[in-house]
Amino acid sequence: MAKAPLVALLMAAAAALASSADDDSQCGIYLAESSTGHVLGTFAARAYARDDVLGSPDAAIQFVDIRAENAARDISDDDSRRLENFLGTCWSGDATGGIGEGGEVVSAVGGPCFSATGHVGMINAVIYQPSSLLRTDRDLLASGYDESTSPGRGAFTTYHNLTMLAVDKIPPGMEIFLDFGAEYNKHDDPNKPNIDDYRKMDEAMEKMLGFFNKHASKIGEKAAEEVFEFLKKDVLDLTAEKRAPAARSLLPETYRGLQEVIDKGGSALSANPEVVKDMEWLKEHAYCQDALEVGVSRIPHAGRGAFARLSLKKGEVASPVPLVVLNNGRDVLKLVEDSGPDEGAVSKSLLYNYMLEHPKSSVLFFPAGAVSNFVNHGGKEGANVKLIWSTKEWSFNQEAQDQVGVDELSLVGPIELMMELVATRPIEKGEEILLNYGDEWEKAWKEHVANWGETIKGKSFPRSAMVLNDLYKGEGKPPEPFPTVDDDKKEYDEESVAINCMILYDEDKIERRRNQDGTRTKVYPWIPHPVAGASRLRTDEAVRGVNGYPCDVLERSGDAEAGYKYVVRPRNRHDGESMGILVKNVPHHAIRFVDLPYKNAQHEATAFRHAIGFPDDVFPDLWKDLKEDEDAEETTGAKEEL
Repeated sequence: MAKAPLVALLMAAAAALASSADDDSQCGIYLAESSTGHVLGTFAARAYARDDVLGSPDAAIQFVDIRAENAARDISDDDSRRLENFLGTCWSGDATGGIGEGGEVVSAVGGPCFSATGHVGMINAVIYQPSSLLRTDRDLLASGYDESTSPGRGAFTTYHNLTMLAVDKIPPGMEIFLDFGAEYNKHDDPNKPNIDDYRKMDEAMEKMLGFFNKHASKIGEKAAEEVFEFLKKDVLDLTAEKRAPAARSLLPETYRGLQEVIDKGGSALSANPEVVKDMEWLKEHAYCQDALEVGVSRIPHAGRGAFARLSLKKGEVASPVPLVVLNNGRDVLKLVEDSGPDEGAVSKSLLYNYMLEHPKSSVLFFPAGAVSNFVNHGGKEGANVKLIWSTKEWSFNQEAQDQVGVDELSLVGPIELMMELVATRPIEKGEEILLNYGDEWEKAWKEHVANWGETIKGKSFPRSAMVLNDLYKGEGKPPEPFPTVDDDKKEYDEESVAINCMILYDEDKIERRRNQDGTRTKVYPWIPHPVAGASRLRTDEAVRGVNGYPCDVLERSGDAEAGYKYVVRPRNRHDGESMGILVKNVPHHAIRFVDLPYKNAQHEATAFRHAIGFPDDVFPDLWKDLKEDEDAEETTGAKEEL
């Protein structure tokens, strides 16, 4: 039997993971107040095993150089602080696959990837980078979408399939925790148990329990307690050293409590019982976060859309939508071309298309709901959902609406700015979810479509990374081999795209290749073998944004059936110079085309830009800080810029 290419196995595994729910007619993930404080939290609605997908894969909206752009405009210290508050809710571009879009890349995300919080010792989920980095666009391109001619070119994000994965068993009701880094989680605090302490102490308690079950009755109660105290104090001081206080806090008072700790699911759950919510409470007080899923939109030129994974009754919540405030958002998201024939031209970041705006307010709001950023415009007649404020008592959003002015809004957390996308009529499973973006948005879009032919007249666009990756790696057809540096015919424009390799190699297995000039070059093998004790391949560790480097493909072996492998020469990101090494046995799936910085269609000045209308009937008067003349001036200025 021929070996299937590893990328096919990875994508098949991802598909199997995505359909791994016990019952896809039920909610799988809840949104509620976190057990850690008055912030948002994500909770399991059922039991999850390691490697299960948590919630519906979602979008990442990449925006670039926002700090540099605003620093050049010399914004005030207050506005800078407010901008940092917004950026603090976003992910870095390397975690979502967008690291090469520009200088500094930031990713706005929604759903569980947004609402899950961190915990020093209870990390049970990760953002699974291979899902977004190895994403395929076969479905979109097969639907007839032509990026080179569509007026939707550059108007929606091409980054999708952002997936959260369980890295441990998660019981029903337990909160989902992500790793936000050692500094965020205070990993080194010797008095606060971290994830390593929990795991090591669970192993130690299993061994202690085995010992006492075997010997306690023989040595007697007093001697057994003395042994336990010796282990608890002297042995831990010696073995755990500075971590001893944190580790000791996880042990029960007596050895007889060891079984209870283990029965509760280990030291983490025993020490933090509040992280598991009562399922009946969640059903009544929490929001379902995976009632929607992503598919190709039926709206022309819209790209992808949101579809009902569950049938919804009129008035039922399709998606909870926490809002993130961006003060003076229209100015903050301005982009100024600093060189070339369009020097000085002003446009807006792609993020603007995903923001909610009210014409009488200077504030923009990012809707961080689950799959909500895929909800397209349906107009007054076609819309089947609307936005209303949260009805949950833990949100406290009424206080923000009644008491907090525009200048202080950035200090209000998303938990206090909760909205709901609610069904305005019964919605069947599989039906596309549509929202009325407002009259201004619809007018702007119709004008954009009407003028598109003239806009692109005489222009030709090179193939993008999205199109090329479908050609070389698309599903349902044999992959095309990547061209080597010696191939005469190349299917791509080297001024707009580059070949990118996921580079992770074994430094202990070095070879040296003699060059024609007598020098030698170090050659390392790419790492595909499993990690000890891990169920997934080391491949997962290699396929990460931080491991992506521009590269030259020097040699190719294998075929479409058995899988191609390559010898590549990685280059530095900052200057494009060779790293001075070669890496061999790089599999086909670890090589992708990427758009060069600022070459993705989302950076083009001709791309459609307009925010989504915030419904006036639910917009607080306190937040309307623009006067009539300011509103008219800002609207006119925006049209002139675009």
